[in-house]
Amino acid sequence: MPSDGVVEDIVGARVLAGIQMVNISRLSTHPVPITARGLITVAGQGPSDSNGAGKSSFIAGLSLLHADEQWRLQSGAQAAAELLFTAELAGQEAMHANADRGYLIGVFVPPQATTGEELDASALTVWLRINRQSPHVELRWAHRLHVPFGDTEDERAGGADGLWDALPRSNGRTDIRANRLARTLYGSTVRCVSFLSTSVRASPTANLLAQPLNELTPERIFEAIGALTGLTAEIEQEQKSRAEEYEHAGRAARAEEEYELWDDRMKVVEDGIASRERARTLLAEARDSWRSRCARYLVDGFHESERIGQDVEAKERRREELDAQIETAGEKVHRLSDDKAFDESCRTRIKTYEDQKAVESALKVEQNQNVGSIETLGGQLRTLQAVAAVADGRTVEQAEEEIAEAGRMVQAAERIKGRTEHALRVAKAALSAAEKGEDVAVAQVRLLRANDITAAPLVDTISLTEQQRPVWEARLLPYRHAVAVAHHQAQEAVQLLAALPGSLLVEADPADHLLGPGLPAAADPDLPVGRFLAALAERAGADGHIDPVAGVHGIAGLPEALTGRAGRIRAAQDQLEKAAGEDDEADEGIREAERTKSRADAHLRGAKAEAEAGAVQGKVTKLRNRNSAIEVELSKLDGPLRQAKIGYEAALGEKAARAQQIDTASRTLATLKKELEENRRQWSALLQQRTDLDLPRLNAQWTGTVDTAEQHLLTLDESEAMRPPAEWDEVCARLANEVRAACFPPGDPEQNRPEELRVVDEQRADRRTGGAYVRLIPDVLRIVGNFLTDHERVDRENASQIQRERQAKTITLTGAKAALDEARRTSEALRSTTAKAIKAKLRQVSDEFDRLDQTYGGYGGNLDFPEPEAPADPEKPWQWTITPRWRRGEGKPPSSYRLRGNTAQMDDKAVKLVCAAALAGAQDRPLLLVLDELGRNLGAAHRRDAVALFENIGRDRAISVVGALQDDMERYAIGASSLYIKLRRPSDVMPYNQAPVVIGSEADTARVQLLSDWMTSFRPEPQT
Repeated sequence: MPSDGVVEDIVGARVLAGIQMVNISRLSTHPVPITARGLITVAGQGPSDSNGAGKSSFIAGLSLLHADEQWRLQSGAQAAAELLFTAELAGQEAMHANADRGYLIGVFVPPQATTGEELDASALTVWLRINRQSPHVELRWAHRLHVPFGDTEDERAGGADGLWDALPRSNGRTDIRANRLARTLYGSTVRCVSFLSTSVRASPTANLLAQPLNELTPERIFEAIGALTGLTAEIEQEQKSRAEEYEHAGRAARAEEEYELWDDRMKVVEDGIASRERARTLLAEARDSWRSRCARYLVDGFHESERIGQDVEAKERRREELDAQIETAGEKVHRLSDDKAFDESCRTRIKTYEDQKAVESALKVEQNQNVGSIETLGGQLRTLQAVAAVADGRTVEQAEEEIAEAGRMVQAAERIKGRTEHALRVAKAALSAAEKGEDVAVAQVRLLRANDITAAPLVDTISLTEQQRPVWEARLLPYRHAVAVAHHQAQEAVQLLAALPGSLLVEADPADHLLGPGLPAAADPDLPVGRFLAALAERAGADGHIDPVAGVHGIAGLPEALTGRAGRIRAAQDQLEKAAGEDDEADEGIREAERTKSRADAHLRGAKAEAEAGAVQGKVTKLRNRNSAIEVELSKLDGPLRQAKIGYEAALGEKAARAQQIDTASRTLATLKKELEENRRQWSALLQQRTDLDLPRLNAQWTGTVDTAEQHLLTLDESEAMRPPAEWDEVCARLANEVRAACFPPGDPEQNRPEELRVVDEQRADRRTGGAYVRLIPDVLRIVGNFLTDHERVDRENASQIQRERQAKTITLTGAKAALDEARRTSEALRSTTAKAIKAKLRQVSDEFDRLDQTYGGYGGNLDFPEPEAPADPEKPWQWTITPRWRRGEGKPPSSYRLRGNTAQMDDKAVKLVCAAALAGAQDRPLLLVLDELGRNLGAAHRRDAVALFENIGRDRAISVVGALQDDMERYAIGASSLYIKLRRPSDVMPYNQAPVVIGSEADTARVQLLSDWMTSFRPEPQT
């Protein structure tokens, strides 16, 4: 197993035995058996012609399953997502959604497996899941038959996800993807060469069938033939040897580079040693400058502190003066603000005026409100008087008694209406029952008819004339509710009518119509009751004596005929008309009663309005009297209000003058306080300045007194003695930086600096720490001085070590150059051997090309392949070229393929060249050639030749050629194909194809049937 965990070439010597596609374009999910060699033609039946049946999608799926590099597998095979079912392209966006994923399932078996048991034992099922989102292709497999199953498209498609989940992940916790698909399934063997008229047309390797041959360069022709014959591996081996040579050259170069790098690095170390020695010299100068700088700061700080002390005393004297002035101004503001007698006088005069003004306003508001109320009540009064006119002088009590009487009339009319409505419903029901024949013995007739017994009311089976009615109606009165039934069903009818006690049953005999001349006629031919009528006639006497023995008399003279349904219907209609008339009279009575009640309601409203109008008139009179009184009160208030206003205006003037005096005094007080606050701020600032001078720190830095500092400054030369403190800071900072830079040059690794120095550097670089850049100079000098002292011995030891390492590095460099010379000799020897092998293989292809061309209508040809120079760059392959040549006539010399010829001839030579390369490079490896629109550029004769050539070569050398047919190509290919597949979708309304038609040649029929039965019989084993 390879180091990356991928099992290589799991398909091995197996060949494709069947393929199944789920959610791929609009193709059916039925399994399709595939033969192992020869020509496989794929035809189509779309809505109008072969277009739209999915031929290109089918063969594209085959090429992806065989890891065709046209899919750009190394880049993730993004174009594979275009194979998925897309509802909009299928015109099914209203009913179906796009497929997010689909499956290509290939079943691979050894070619020699010929029985179901052998197929089961050796099958390998490869599943490719195609996703619309990345990763676009994922791989799983099982060493058994494992395919979607079911009787319908939905069952097979619906179970695919579950079958995928049941497979183990192919790469541990994840799945193998497109970039490792070819290596995992087929190792380094090319298993597919294709020409697809789809979005995956572009390919890194030239396809001799993808475009006219004379448009390809000799380099591209070699790449195509090299992929078919395996020469690509030879080229890669040579490139690998050249890469090894390049690697040795790289090692030698790296050894030399390492020596130079080491030497450069040691120079840095040696430079560091020299820099540190120079830093020791600079350190003494920096320390002297820092001491002079401290003396200058201490002397200047002392004199500045004395000056600040004088300013502080002046500020304190002025502050005492301000305190006294503020006290005097504060007393004045208090005196003006605290005059209680003045405030009380102003408040009294203002309140007197405001109170009387409020009384006046209240009276005027009340007067205005009364005027508005009078206007509102006047409108109400007019409305009430208009309504009161309807009462016609009635009191409320009289109107209420009138309404009560009208209500009693309405109730009486409604009771009459209820009785007439009930009578009308009863009459309608009686008429409906008579018309249906359900007004006599209803329950008995329904029961018998529900049990398939012929039955009818007895009175409906007899027809009486007007002369017979006086006699026979009297005789039939006791039987007016009897039921007539057929004689042969009488016993069953008696048993059924036991559930309805009180029922009468009369038997009707089919022979009764022969008896009794002069008897009433039969109204129902199915139920003749002549014998019954004859018996009644024998028993009857005269004058309605219907049974003299029993003494029974019948009283006839009914208004309507007793027998026959028509008479009963007429009687029911008369009763209905009478009930309807009475119901109409009841409706009119209700309307009249309601009109009476409406008049009584109007009278009551008028009486109530007249009483309410009197009350409103009283309110209006009361409001008018109050407004008259308000006028008197306002005239009395006029004089006092004028006097109060004069006092009010005088109080406001006096109050404004007092406020102005207080404001002036307050501003004076505020000005004094502000000056005092500023005095205190300046005083504090002076104290802070004196504190900031930090004389104790300056004394500590100098390590002496002010006098000794002054003496030190006198020892300096004139320019140094006159140098100001800020300039001393710059000089000291510059010298400290020079010392630091000499000890730690720019670019020196940070870890070489002491940790304490890194902290100090950060503090000096931080702007927030103020003067830390200068203040920390002593720390820098101290840390650098300690570092230089510590490394003085190490620097001596490093110099000795560098000398010893320089000798060892020189020996290593010499050995690497010797290994490079040996690798160059080895590479040249392998290149010579590889060139011989390539030439031998290309001569074999050339011989096959010559033989095929002469066998199938040509005059022979050959290939021209000069040996090229190998490039120096190992990233570039050893680029060979092939120039196909063929004879244009018998005995003519071969001419280059670059010469212009007809397109059919170019395609013919390309087909033969592909077959020649396949024969020379197959070496018993199964190979799949996939061609979209087979023979599209060939004439009729060349089509037959191409089809025959593909079939014969496939049979002889285990090559399978899959070709998608155009409509006019079927007649050339079907008879010569090992396997014929027809994809069918007769209508655009169908979202998916019908089951494909698969027909094997005479020699392959049995195997095609075996593979089909075997794949469709799959059912997963039940889970335990």
